[in-house]
Amino acid sequence: MAKSTGWVPQQHGAWAMIVVPYLAGLAMAYRVRPLDLGDLFLGLTWLIGYFAFNAATLTLKSPAKRRSRYYPPLISYAAGAAVFGIATLVVKGWPLLWWVPPYAVVLGTSLWLAASKRERSLASGALTVVASCGLMGVLRLWPGAPALTATEASVMVAVTLYFVGTVMHVKALIRERNDPASAARSVGYHAVLAAATIVAVVLGWLGWPWIVWALALVARAWWMPRAKRTPAQIGILEIVMSAALLALALTA
Repeated sequence: MAKSTGWVPQQHGAWAMIVVPYLAGLAMAYRVRPLDLGDLFLGLTWLIGYFAFNAATLTLKSPAKRRSRYYPPLISYAAGAAVFGIATLVVKGWPLLWWVPPYAVVLGTSLWLAASKRERSLASGALTVVASCGLMGVLRLWPGAPALTATEASVMVAVTLYFVGTVMHVKALIRERNDPASAARSVGYHAVLAAATIVAVVLGWLGWPWIVWALALVARAWWMPRAKRTPAQIGILEIVMSAALLALALTA
């Protein structure tokens, strides 16, 4: 694989992680308040901000003499994210700043892991997922909006746990493909997720199609490590599962 220039993230699975929570959050917000230009600016802030985060990660983990190659994308994306972030504040107002401290902790810890050469760890991946999926809360939990319903909370949890599980699953298929324990952990994790999904359906918080999706995740986690596969096939299946999740979230 060619070395990244820092302009475009090479983790192709990140695209779904960026898009799905944002669109799910927009759908939840639309049900309780009018959407406005600030919601678009927020999405652009996160998208460009993620590109800046990617460039920052590459900068921190690289030897000092090679870091300068990542300065142009880092500076460009950071400036772009700042512009759209300010525009978001102008439109949405100061209550948005309540989200700055938790995001600073999550992203700051992720950057520390990158500087410690642990940017590929499960903890780092999970923190990035939490930051991305937190957009659902930012969009939905607005001052004056009604409290979360059990269905909305269940969707937020399911989306977040799905992407954490995807980090585990892909790690078991690629970086830890020769470690049977990694595949077993992935299967166990997705089995627990499926069980929790079934409970949510029984309680009436989610519809029955969620069970089909959750069981498909367990089957994927069990079958893929045992099958011949290419990175392209792994990516296509992740796109299908993410698209199914988005459809479920939008119609919940």
